[in-house]
Amino acid sequence: MDYKGDDKLEENDWGSIDKDTLPRRDRVISILNTDRPGTLKVNRPVYSQVTFEEIHGNRPTVKPEKKRICEQLRSTVASRFTCSKECTKNVFLEIFPFILIMKEYQFPRWLFGDLIAGMTVGIMHLPQGMAYALLASMPPIQGLYVSFFPVILYFFFGSSRHVSVGTFAVVCLMVGTIVDRETADWVSSTVSGQPNNSSVNGTGSPGSDHSKADEDPELIKIKIGIAMAVTLLTGLWQLCMGVCRLGFLTIYLSDPMISGFTTGAAIHVFTTQVKYIFGVRLLRQKEPFKLIKTYIDLFKNIPNTNVAALIIAVVCILVLVLVKECINNRFKEKMKMPIPIELILVVAGTVVSYLGKFEESFDVLTVGSVPTGIPAPSFPPVDRMGSLIADAFAIAVVSFTVSVSMAKILAKNHNYEINASQELIAYGVCNCVGSCFSSFVCSASLSRSLIQETVGGKTQVAGLVSSVVILIVLLALGPLFKTLPNSVLASIILVALKGMFLQFKELKRLWSVSKYDFAVWLVTFLGVILFGVELGLVIGLGFSLLTVVFRTQSPYTCLYGRVPHTDIYKDKNSYRVVQEIPGIKIFHFESPMYYANVEHFRNRLYLLTEANPTALKAARAKLKEKGEMLEKKKENGLRNRKKTSKNGHLQMENHAEIEVHIVNAEAVSLVVTQEEEMPRFNIHHIIFDCSSVSFIDSVAAKALSQVIKEYAEVEVTVLLCHCKGQLREMLQRAGFFNNHEKGIVYLTVHDAVVAALEKQEDLLAEGNGFLVKVLLQHIFVCL
Repeated sequence: MDYKGDDKLEENDWGSIDKDTLPRRDRVISILNTDRPGTLKVNRPVYSQVTFEEIHGNRPTVKPEKKRICEQLRSTVASRFTCSKECTKNVFLEIFPFILIMKEYQFPRWLFGDLIAGMTVGIMHLPQGMAYALLASMPPIQGLYVSFFPVILYFFFGSSRHVSVGTFAVVCLMVGTIVDRETADWVSSTVSGQPNNSSVNGTGSPGSDHSKADEDPELIKIKIGIAMAVTLLTGLWQLCMGVCRLGFLTIYLSDPMISGFTTGAAIHVFTTQVKYIFGVRLLRQKEPFKLIKTYIDLFKNIPNTNVAALIIAVVCILVLVLVKECINNRFKEKMKMPIPIELILVVAGTVVSYLGKFEESFDVLTVGSVPTGIPAPSFPPVDRMGSLIADAFAIAVVSFTVSVSMAKILAKNHNYEINASQELIAYGVCNCVGSCFSSFVCSASLSRSLIQETVGGKTQVAGLVSSVVILIVLLALGPLFKTLPNSVLASIILVALKGMFLQFKELKRLWSVSKYDFAVWLVTFLGVILFGVELGLVIGLGFSLLTVVFRTQSPYTCLYGRVPHTDIYKDKNSYRVVQEIPGIKIFHFESPMYYANVEHFRNRLYLLTEANPTALKAARAKLKEKGEMLEKKKENGLRNRKKTSKNGHLQMENHAEIEVHIVNAEAVSLVVTQEEEMPRFNIHHIIFDCSSVSFIDSVAAKALSQVIKEYAEVEVTVLLCHCKGQLREMLQRAGFFNNHEKGIVYLTVHDAVVAALEKQEDLLAEGNGFLVKVLLQHIFVCL
């Protein structure tokens, strides 16, 4: 094999020359084997895979000695559970990553940033915790519990230094959906036994009794118990996945799917808060088409809008948008911390509502009684856990996926790594312990995490500081928020959804980048909108995995051509300069080969190479059959010719007719007997480039073997090249090399091309002179 360029040093001279004494440029040129930078010349033999391994010593695979199953199990258990001092230390540091983090803590330089970040995030926790508790169908105080207990636990077990753990809208919505579903029968039975009364001020509706039932102390207790049970099961799922090191499973949740899911969930969150904005009481709806039913009920109750609640909500939304967009975002580089407008609105709304007596005068729904102190630990009720296992798994996956995605982004920004399996353990511990203190499922918050990073937070010490802020509220300030209108909390939630709604912009980018990703986003979004959060997640995940099958079922295929005077082979459709080598087709298949795309592989191979062996064999068989029929007619004619006839005139007519048949039969016999004139392809080799084939299953290996046999029957040789080690091993296991020589596998495309031309030259030496001209064209093109 020869490329352009001249040798600077012959290969045999290397042993006698001290390369360290050469000038640097000469050393580089010697390595490149060329006298001109930018050019390359290589002299080496043509390598099949077998010869390459024989010459350069392929490292043989050492097969382990076969053991009995009991011995294997015993050795595995022994290796896994053998404990040493170093092993114990590593495990302990992995379970408690805060030890290494605190060892690296730069005191007091980081302390100021953590104090500011902790106070800022703690102030954000207060309104968000109370507001997101409404999404989970919980009393507002439960949201503060989620902002307190899990944050402290995550400090010890979490590997991320910047995420803010607590309430998150999507997770709260999933918990609220489960709570409402499990309490629907209780509410229906309670309402059915009461007369339907409208409120005094005209804001009642046919569904007002449902909202009255929501305030029942017994129902609130049941809701808290269900939320605690879901949280415990979620934590157990996360602990099991963390112990089994299953953090990698989140890779199956693609970014387009997560984006579509969270956007659809944001629509649900928006819908749940609309009733607080308008001050109406709506009937509970069930999936599917819950959103559609809810908005139909909302439009029916528009005349019953509570004007006071609507005005409060509109004013709060305007203030939030103006401060966030016109002040915080515009001057964030000049401000040490953003204006805590949510907290300001909560305080102002509470004071105004208390002074104006909104609940009594305008029938505005308020937070109500807020207990003080830390709740006593209690184990969640177990009577409903059986029906919540699947729901808890869905929440565990979603909450962990959102949290670890945010943690990876922040870790990349600050040049450290997180442990996904340890994150599972951390969230599992937070949820299991938190469930015993009346908390519901926690997750990382995107907005709070970004704020914590932006204002200077360095470690989870900021989380401890925010917990102190929440603790002060729990111990002393909680009852002061009794008169806080729910419409204020709903306004905070709606404005916080802005970031999720902006994900609609992803559609334009995904459409231009990948139609499959666009379809995943849209299907997941519609699934969540129409069929609910849990079923929508399943639909999105299933469709996302199905697109992988679609992409590999009909992958891109093409023919390669050679760049003149090089060993480079590229796609004919992409490069105009490449040229096909006469008599050789180089087929490229950009996908693993398995049972689902075997037919696509065969069809595209026949189509692109214009060489269908089945069709050629059928044509040959038909021609041969026709020739045999004419041969029989010839023999019959000769037999009739020998017969004597008494009628001379009749004998002459028969003779003339037989002559015609004889001539035709001889012509066809000539075609049938001479192999050179049988139908044949204008190619003699097909080279299959396997560089993009990462694996092959038994069905595809069998199909490939069959294709090679079919081409061999029509005098076309198939060669393979660029076969990875794993691919060759799989072919070996599938019995491929029992039917074909290992010599058909070549190292590169150029090796296979040169080998094909040499084999064709050998055929010429055996007397096939009619192909001399074609061979010369081959050699002229390739050399």
